[in-house]
Amino acid sequence: MKNRIISIIVASLTLCALLCACTGNSTNVPADTGTTVNQPDTKPTETEPTETEPAETEPEAEPESMTCGNWTVDVPAGYEFKIGDTFDENDTRYFSVKKSFFSYFDFKAEGEERIMASYNYNKDTYTNEQKDVSGTFGGIEWTGFQYGDGFGGYGFEAYATIDGEMIRVSSAGFEFDDSITALVLGSLKYTPSEN
Repeated sequence: MKNRIISIIVASLTLCALLCACTGNSTNVPADTGTTVNQPDTKPTETEPTETEPAETEPEAEPESMTCGNWTVDVPAGYEFKIGDTFDENDTRYFSVKKSFFSYFDFKAEGEERIMASYNYNKDTYTNEQKDVSGTFGGIEWTGFQYGDGFGGYGFEAYATIDGEMIRVSSAGFEFDDSITALVLGSLKYTPSEN
């Protein structure tokens, strides 16, 4: 009895698949039978070659330079700039360049001891596909590690000293050698306050 029910289900599914295939957009084209059909002689008409104009594409918008306290960073078009963190939206030690909730660069200028403690904690935590990275962007030398997020994407943590001030970046959705990474990290500048 069980085999009979399975056979009926398989037959029904096969019938449904055939019906779906038959209802698609098809044109009635005679099958190639190997015989020649008499067709009137038609000469192709000569047409002037037409030149196609390249489609106009809008030039990519220039990044906008944004300032947070003593820090300045370029924000690519379509990205959001945010000052502060969860606890204080006006704290200029923290700022972000965000493409989306899952793709961002979070900057933290918390002092060397705190930066290194957070960096080392994250290095011990984000171990999936982890590899050490370093590079220079815009004259700034960054040291860090890249990791896999487990879903085919990447993120990285890195730190640098800029004009005597240390800063850390946590990034999700970008690889360390990505062109957007080079643009954002390479644009970072620190301007000391005038006393």
